[in-house]
Amino acid sequence: MKFGKIDAVQSLQELEDNEVSEMENQRPRVEAEPRKRRGGGVKTILVMLIILALGGVILYLLSLLNSKKYFLVPEGGELVVKKGMFLPFGEDVFKPSDPELARLYQPIDVPEELKHAKKLEFDDLPSLNRELAKYLIGRAERLIFSKDEKFYRKGKEYLDRVSRFDGLNPQQIDKIASLKADVDYLEAKRSYQQVEKILEDALRKFRKAQTFGSGRFRDAAEWIRKIENLLDAIKKAKAAVSGSGDENVAPVPPSVPEVPGHQPAGEKPAGKQQEI
Repeated sequence: MKFGKIDAVQSLQELEDNEVSEMENQRPRVEAEPRKRRGGGVKTILVMLIILALGGVILYLLSLLNSKKYFLVPEGGELVVKKGMFLPFGEDVFKPSDPELARLYQPIDVPEELKHAKKLEFDDLPSLNRELAKYLIGRAERLIFSKDEKFYRKGKEYLDRVSRFDGLNPQQIDKIASLKADVDYLEAKRSYQQVEKILEDALRKFRKAQTFGSGRFRDAAEWIRKIENLLDAIKKAKAAVSGSGDENVAPVPPSVPEVPGHQPAGEKPAGKQQEI
């Protein structure tokens, strides 16, 4: 019986020892698992940070590219120049800080061919200038030959604006120079016509002075004769131009003699003037 009890006790001890050894073997595994999990979390955070950084770089580059773009947008019956915002997309009205530059890019009436068009996109300002110049040159060419003074001045304004654009092609530069020469012709012709009107006004005043004057100026008749000769020469020149059918050559007016003062050289004084 004693031997049986001893064997039972030994068996129990062996079982306890086995359980203890198994528990000790399992402890490192349990501790290793949390370590492994903690290491995986750090890697995940690093990957997420890298992805966010790359996304930020992409957004920055897209915003930078968009901010360098220019647009022509038909809007409210006008053709508006816009510039890309510093965002991946979107644009706003182009407003240069220089007032003179801002005047060049003011909205114009939308051309007929763009009334139903979508916005036009350009990678840089010279590209936009070339496209916008097409419409400004066409509009200026129609307006500067109008007999309406308001349209004529508007055409001159468009021509002045487009002549200040950078990056135009040679054909556009030549066209602008040609239209400017036409404007010079029109301005010269207007000046010529104004000279005729000025002379006619002077002739009327000299005749009035000769008829109703106090007699202080005795050379009124001489001035009347000179102006009549000038007007007669102008009328003959105009008739010659009309007869030749060449309206593109402006007649050259005769030289106008120097206007003397109240007392022409070599003429004696008219006598003592009466006190007024």
